[in-house]
Amino acid sequence: MIRQLARITRLLAFPLTAAALPAAALAGCSVAGPGGAEAEEDGAVRNVQISADSVARLSPGERLSVDLRAREVMYHVAFEGLDLGRVDLDFGEQGKAQMAAAMAPLFSHPYSPLDAQDGRLRITADPSNFAELTADDIAALEVERMIAREHRSGAPTAQPQSLPDECVEQTIYFYVDIVVGETVQSVLCEHTILVCDGSTCDVHTYGGHEYLFCDGQQSWNDARASCASEGKSLVTINDAAEEAWVYGLASALSTQKWWIGLNDRGAEGNFVWDSGEPAGYTNWYAGEPNDAGSGEDCAQLNRFYPELGWNDEPCSLHLRYICESD
Repeated sequence: MIRQLARITRLLAFPLTAAALPAAALAGCSVAGPGGAEAEEDGAVRNVQISADSVARLSPGERLSVDLRAREVMYHVAFEGLDLGRVDLDFGEQGKAQMAAAMAPLFSHPYSPLDAQDGRLRITADPSNFAELTADDIAALEVERMIAREHRSGAPTAQPQSLPDECVEQTIYFYVDIVVGETVQSVLCEHTILVCDGSTCDVHTYGGHEYLFCDGQQSWNDARASCASEGKSLVTINDAAEEAWVYGLASALSTQKWWIGLNDRGAEGNFVWDSGEPAGYTNWYAGEPNDAGSGEDCAQLNRFYPELGWNDEPCSLHLRYICESD
């Protein structure tokens, strides 16, 4: 993690005019700063807006420098039309990283900010700047490197009453590890996506069983009920061959997460299948299951796509799901 004890007063590093932005921010104003970026004070956290306009106002050859030593700053990046190739992430003496290259793993991830509901990506050096994250959430992030939360009180744009029917907001927190010189710097990114229920289920057969791959994103309990309404259970995976088949079909439909039937809701650490079968074959990802954060009792595929391996998640999350006949 980036660890500086002193509060950094400079928000954005620009030639000649760097002092203008923090002075305005400390006054509690919202003004156009160097390069067109805007800053405003929000309690202890200063918010800096970065957009295509910010880059458009730069002089030819000038680059926008984002100071990620500043721990009490939240950067709000409106990435639509933004030329990330002209934005640098500044880690002081450690060096700089071009934002386009540094953020490439995040933009190519199944939970990419390209799907963000408000077209924004928020970046900070200090996870405590996200007021909605609990201490358990932050501890889980240190281990998981990515967590999803739904309808958190105070979460960005979390207004369930304004959402379309049968849709929920899912806020994704994602650590990006950036190699700068001889060091690795971790930056926490956050964006919010909209996930919706649906009615489409692809039907396939394997080993004499019928499987439904359903795109409607539901909690584990609701997914289980949907499977039961079709005379099925959430999928039971009995061996590596069946897993490879399930994984291949699921990933072809979506590289995001899929619920499977494995769970330890009855007794912590005692995983059983929704079908009632004991957990014989398992393929947990390294370090999983870990019951991180707010309690994770239900298993899913694709958390570490494209790598195989299962993960435990809070059962309340809305994910796609797979049903299987007995």
